[in-house]
Amino acid sequence: MAKGKADRRTKTTTKTRTKGLCEGCAAVCCTELAVVINRPRDKDDVDFYKWHLQYDTVNIAISNHRWHLVTKGRCIYLTDDNLCSIYKRRPRTCRRHNPPDCERFGQWYDKLLTTPEELEQFIEAEKMRRRRRARASRR
Repeated sequence: MAKGKADRRTKTTTKTRTKGLCEGCAAVCCTELAVVINRPRDKDDVDFYKWHLQYDTVNIAISNHRWHLVTKGRCIYLTDDNLCSIYKRRPRTCRRHNPPDCERFGQWYDKLLTTPEELEQFIEAEKMRRRRRARASRR
C-alpha cells in the first residue's frame, strides 16, 4: 500500500475510533506533560530527580520499567470547554495520542512518585529486591 493511502486510512480509522470517546473528557492528556527520562544511575541522578520532586507540579511515573517526568499544567491551546483550539494543525505527538489507551480510561503508570522521600524509598526498595535476587541466584 502506498504511504499516502496508509496515512489517510490511519487518520480515518483514528477519527472513527475516537469519535465520542473524547466527548465530556476533562482533557487529562492536555493537562499533564510526560517526558521519558533515564532511570537514575547514581546519587547525582537521584539528587537531580529529588530536586524536581520538590515542586508540587512535578511527579515521576514509572510504567513498564520506563521512567517519565510528569509536569502538571494546562496546554495553552486548550479552550475553556476542553477542546483543542489548533486541532487541525496540532503537533504530531497530539495526533498520535490514542484515546482507547488514554489516561481518562485508567492509570497509565505502575508507580507514581510525588515527593523526594518517595523516590528515596523506591530506590532503597529496588536495591533490597536486587540483593535478594542476587542471593537467591547464588544458592
